[in-house]
Amino acid sequence: MRNRGFWMSLVVGLVLTGQALAMGNQEIGPRQVTEGTVGFNLYWGYLIVAQGSAGNLKDLNFVLDTGASRTVLDPRVARKLHLEEESASIVVVGGNVKAASASLPSLSFGPLQKENFFVQIVDLSFIQKSLPVHVDGIIGLDVLGQSPFVIDYVSRKIHFGAVPALPSGIPLHLSNGLMVVDGEVNGVAASLMLDTGAPALILFARNIAGPATGLKVSTAQRSSESIGEFDHKEGTLHSLRLGEIEFGKERFSAVSEGRPPGYSFDGLLSPAALGATKVAIDLGRGEVAFSR
Repeated sequence: MRNRGFWMSLVVGLVLTGQALAMGNQEIGPRQVTEGTVGFNLYWGYLIVAQGSAGNLKDLNFVLDTGASRTVLDPRVARKLHLEEESASIVVVGGNVKAASASLPSLSFGPLQKENFFVQIVDLSFIQKSLPVHVDGIIGLDVLGQSPFVIDYVSRKIHFGAVPALPSGIPLHLSNGLMVVDGEVNGVAASLMLDTGAPALILFARNIAGPATGLKVSTAQRSSESIGEFDHKEGTLHSLRLGEIEFGKERFSAVSEGRPPGYSFDGLLSPAALGATKVAIDLGRGEVAFSR
């Protein structure tokens, strides 16, 4: 079975740029603590859209995605900013997709500022067909990771600054510029990429299937040439353990495709799908914490 929100997340949640592998030498360590609050709209119960600025363009709509290693702009925005583009590619489930990259003079998102950095230029029209708002770009971990922050799904606000103590604290590490937590799926070790752009706990069945987990690889075939569009199966895990926290039975979606080449995680972990009302992320301490 398929639904639009699912396949969209596999693109948004896996905008792993061709430059992401070069980010693998990033380390957990001190970050600048920048204070400020940004309101956002929530779509489908998980997808965060908030406003920011790029160059001299104000009030742009950005999807916030911790599963994107690099920030992305739609080509229309890049043209308005007269950016000089170079050919590039993005990694998605199933292969690479042609894109472009360019140096962006400045980006502002709430209290966060970033200047003269490379962004990916990707056609985001597939998102705009699915949402009631126009999407101008995706803010990735290269911007979001500058400061600790808390996503409050109830008040629909992101608070940047010192992260308060929350229950269910879990260690995280950076792998190729992406946040990964280690845990167990049905008692079997698994690494999951923390992805606010995912609607569910999504497992790459080809990597984690077998008698030990009880997961089977789907025989369904890709039914569209659209990037990131895949048939999937849904089910319920017997147990999900992250760090020292036992979450118990959780719903999941499995795709038959394997993990993207060059990456080591076994699936995508959606805080919203775990029922998180708040999620606190602190790369300086190497920790993510949930409140449910």
